[in-house]
Amino acid sequence: MVEYIRYFLNPKKIKELTMSNFFSRSKGDMKYLFKKKETLSKKERRRKRRGWGTLIGLILILVQLVFTVLLMFNIFKLDILPLKYLIAVNAFLILIFLYNFTSQFTKAHIIGKILSVILSGVILFIYLVSAKLDSVLTKLNIPEINTDVVDICVLSTDKANSINDIANYKFAYNSSASNENVKTAFNSLKSDINRNDIEMTEYKSWDDLVDAFYTNKDVQVLVMNDSMIGVISTQYEDFADQIKIIKKYEYKKLVQTQKSTVNVKKDPFVIYVSGISSDDGADSELSDRGLSDVNILAVVNPETRQILLVTTPRDSYIKITGPDGRKGYDKLTHAGNYGVEASMETLEDLYGVNIDYYVKINFSGCVAVVDALGGITIDSEVEFTCGQDASPIPYHFVKGENECDGDMTIAFARERYAFLAGDFQRGRNQMAVIKGIIQKATSPAILTKYSAVMDAVSDLFLTNIPNKAITDLVKMQLGNNTPWNIQSYGINGDTDEYRHLEVVGAYNASIVLPYADDIKNASAMINKVLAGDVFDVEEYVNEHESSTETLDPYPNGSSKNSSSAKTSTSTKKKQ
Repeated sequence: MVEYIRYFLNPKKIKELTMSNFFSRSKGDMKYLFKKKETLSKKERRRKRRGWGTLIGLILILVQLVFTVLLMFNIFKLDILPLKYLIAVNAFLILIFLYNFTSQFTKAHIIGKILSVILSGVILFIYLVSAKLDSVLTKLNIPEINTDVVDICVLSTDKANSINDIANYKFAYNSSASNENVKTAFNSLKSDINRNDIEMTEYKSWDDLVDAFYTNKDVQVLVMNDSMIGVISTQYEDFADQIKIIKKYEYKKLVQTQKSTVNVKKDPFVIYVSGISSDDGADSELSDRGLSDVNILAVVNPETRQILLVTTPRDSYIKITGPDGRKGYDKLTHAGNYGVEASMETLEDLYGVNIDYYVKINFSGCVAVVDALGGITIDSEVEFTCGQDASPIPYHFVKGENECDGDMTIAFARERYAFLAGDFQRGRNQMAVIKGIIQKATSPAILTKYSAVMDAVSDLFLTNIPNKAITDLVKMQLGNNTPWNIQSYGINGDTDEYRHLEVVGAYNASIVLPYADDIKNASAMINKVLAGDVFDVEEYVNEHESSTETLDPYPNGSSKNSSSAKTSTSTKKKQ
């Protein structure tokens, strides 16, 4: 044993073990790489094999270096890792690279090669995931352009198939529900058919206009914003089948939504969540304009880790922002037809709060996201079984926690006919869905589902939240895994009929008159969250007595500018 130790303590032997010696040896091995095997001695052949091994190792190290640099670049670009994790990750990548590099000149080169192959694969995978996140963030942000389409429509049975066929027809539009693009499109039409002498008759309501259009006498051509088809179809259920669009004019403009400069890591902020949720289960296109079935304010305080979700019924009869900024009493859902900024302004006026960001959600797309998350837990306020309108499968939900996959989640969010509270309960259920998604997405389980979630989420959301704000939120969550205190509150009200929709221009509409105290309570709780107060919604409501006095501009049931609606000869239902 002593002789063994003396052997390795021999300065000559120690010199042989130094890295410089391995470098020199490897350099010497390289000169044999391309020499013919027949010309080499047994020892030189061995050095040639060793040289090829070193070269292959260096190539593997070079590949690892390229992947490492790409990953480190993306990590710095995304800026989602807290500093302590950033230092640890980069230190690990640098150290493992140095080890694998130096090992190629030692007897541990086999281990180095294996580690290099494994690490290159892992690093490449992580890089692709980070690149996917960057791509999704870019896709989530709505282009700063809103697209508005104006349709030139005739009856589906009309023989006209082009704009030249309608040169002698009678044109009309709804001035109450139209923006400036309708007149611009009509002027373009006159130019296209070379008829500057034709005029467009003005109507104040869809009832009068559609009835005249269906008789095909006083009105033969409708000039209308494409987004209004959904509105009219809620009153005239066969409207989409009764029209034929023979020309579309498309107009684009910059979005005027004010950019928020809030620091989402420290400062409280408000997000408007606008959702599309079809009653019949059909997928709806997620676009910058269209009826907003879900209207939720998410008030977030990152310091107190509190989130308050406030839902407002889509049929709420309130003063909305309509075409070109015009205001009038109408259904909240109709504000979405004039752009998400119109809905935001409407809710800002209602609650007296500044909304920083918006997110548009296609609830039909939630299926993929929930399944990618591995399912979510939904806390239901009531026990019920969903009907055929919500899902072809009669899912049963218990009061309390329900483990749901994507299909069950959508059934839960769509159902309303099973409840006495109808749409009010559906609104609360939709908040429960959002709460379940937030809880699962902010849990450690997301790390194993990350790639699948990224694949699903890009088609679910449209938002104006800047990439920097999103990555700041991710960084904050990674640095602080304290659970969020998520509270919810739903506005209730009385249903009423025979109201005039001032912006859309319809009569005899079925609407919801929100309770004034509910609006007051919601506004107060929003401000409490913004101020940093931590509270329980149920306790707050119990401490503040509420009445059922409605937020009604016409308490006697009368309606400003009301008039008698004509009886339609078409298939018609109340709005």
